[in-house]
Amino acid sequence: MTDAKTWARTNLSGYIPVMFTPYTDTGEIDEAAVRADVEYTLSLPGVGGLYVGSVWQEFWLLTLPERKRLAEIVLDAVAGRVPVAVSATHTAPDDAVDLATHAAEAGAGMIMLWPPFFGPRGQSGVLAFFDYVLGRVPAPFGVYNTSLSEIGYEMGLPLLRELANRPQIALLLDGAVRLDVFLETLAAVGRDVMVTSPVEEYFLVARMLYPEVAPDVLMGSSRALFLQTPRQPYLHEFFVSVEKGQWHDAQKRLGWIMASGEFAHGSVLREGKTPLGLIKALRRAYGQSGGTPRVPIPAPSDDEVGDAVANLRAAGLDPL
Repeated sequence: MTDAKTWARTNLSGYIPVMFTPYTDTGEIDEAAVRADVEYTLSLPGVGGLYVGSVWQEFWLLTLPERKRLAEIVLDAVAGRVPVAVSATHTAPDDAVDLATHAAEAGAGMIMLWPPFFGPRGQSGVLAFFDYVLGRVPAPFGVYNTSLSEIGYEMGLPLLRELANRPQIALLLDGAVRLDVFLETLAAVGRDVMVTSPVEEYFLVARMLYPEVAPDVLMGSSRALFLQTPRQPYLHEFFVSVEKGQWHDAQKRLGWIMASGEFAHGSVLREGKTPLGLIKALRRAYGQSGGTPRVPIPAPSDDEVGDAVANLRAAGLDPL
C-alpha cells in the first residue's frame, strides 16, 4: 500500500462534512463567518474532517484567488485538529495544478479532484487529465464521481479501475444516485482505494454487505449540517450504531434521517439536481452562516426556508 493510501486509511474516519461559502453584503467572502462555520462544524460529535471546495461551496463561481483564500482560512481555523480535503477541480489542467499545489503547500491533507466538468471528454482524455495533475503535485488525492447531470461527467468502472491503481489516489467519493452502482464500484475497487458515499443509506448497506472493504467514513456530507446539532447529534448516533453492528437500531435511525431530509435530498436529488440554495439558507437556523448563493444558483424564497425549518422542527430537530 502506498503512502497516500495508507495516510487516508489511517487518518480519515467519521463524518467529513462539506463547507459553504458565506458572503458579506458587498458580495465578498465573509472570512469571519467562514471561521465561525468551521468552529460550529467541529463542535458536532463525530466530525472527523472537513471538505473545502465541493459543489456546496459554489467553487465554479469563485475566482482562483477566492478559492485559494477559502482554503487558507479553513486550514488556519482548523489548525490541525482534523484532516482537511481541498478541491482543486477545474476544467483547465494548469489551473487544477495551481490549486492543488497551493492546497498542498497550505497544509491540506488530501486534494480532491473531479473529472473536467465541461466540454468534450472521453475515458482516455479524462485519464490523461488526472495523470497530468498527479504528475505535478506529489500529494494524496481523492477523486469524485457522480451521475448528477448538473456536475458533468460520470466515470465508468474501467476508468475507475485505472485511477484506483494510481499510487497517489487514496479515495473515491462516489456520488452515485443508484445503490447498485455504488455497491458495484465498492466491490470492484474498494481494496485499492477507500470508496465512500456522502449519504447514510449507502454507508449502512456497504458496512453490512462489504465490511472488509467499506470504510468507516462519510465523505462530503451536507446532511451532517442540517439534520443534527451539537445538542441533538442524530447522525453521529446513527454512525455509532453502524460501527457497533447494531443494525436494527441503525435502520431505525436511518429511517428518521431519510424521512426528515426528504424535502431537501429526496425528490430533488432523484431529479439530478443539487438543493444548494435551500440548504445553504436554512443552515442559519442551525447555528451557521446561511445566506444566499451567487447567481445563477436559484435562491429559495423565505416561505421555502420557513417550511424547511418547520419540517425539521416537526421531526424533532430544534433550531438553535
